[in-house]
Amino acid sequence: MNQAIHTVDLLQWLMGDVTAVSGHVSSRALADVMEVEDTAEFMLEHQGGARSVCYATLANATNAPVTVDIVTERATLDLRGDLAVTYADGRREIVTERKAQSGGRAYWGLSHEVLVQDFYERLDEDQPFWISPREATKSLHVVKRSYQQTYPEATAVVS
Repeated sequence: MNQAIHTVDLLQWLMGDVTAVSGHVSSRALADVMEVEDTAEFMLEHQGGARSVCYATLANATNAPVTVDIVTERATLDLRGDLAVTYADGRREIVTERKAQSGGRAYWGLSHEVLVQDFYERLDEDQPFWISPREATKSLHVVKRSYQQTYPEATAVVS
C-alpha cells in the first residue's frame, strides 16, 4: 500500500484510468517482522483496452528503482531510474533521473520531495495543489480492490 500505490499512480498517468482490477496481496517474506502484507500483485485493465501487470514487494533484496516497461506499436518505454524511449525507427531518447538530495531507497525517488515542496509552496496561493483528492483516490481504489479480492470477508468493513 505505501509504495506500490505510487507506481499505480504512474501507470494510470501513462496508460489511462483503471477500469478493472484482478489482484492479490500477501505476507510472503516479512510476516515475522511486520503485521501487514509485504507483497502485492495485480493485473489492471485501463480505459482504451490496455493492460498492465504489477508486482510490488517490500522484501526486495536490493535497493532497486521502480521498473516500468511499456510496449506500444510505435515505441517502447523503459523506466529503470532513467527513462528510455526507443522508437520503432531506432531513435532513442533518454531522460536522466534526478536524484533525491535526502538519499534513501532508490524506489523512493525524487517525487516525494518535489511534491511535498510544491504542496507547501501553494498553501498561500489561491490556486489549489495540482493533484486533487479525487485524482489521488483513483489509485487508492485500485489497491483497495486488490485487498477486497484477497480478503472478501472484510469487504463490508473496508468499503
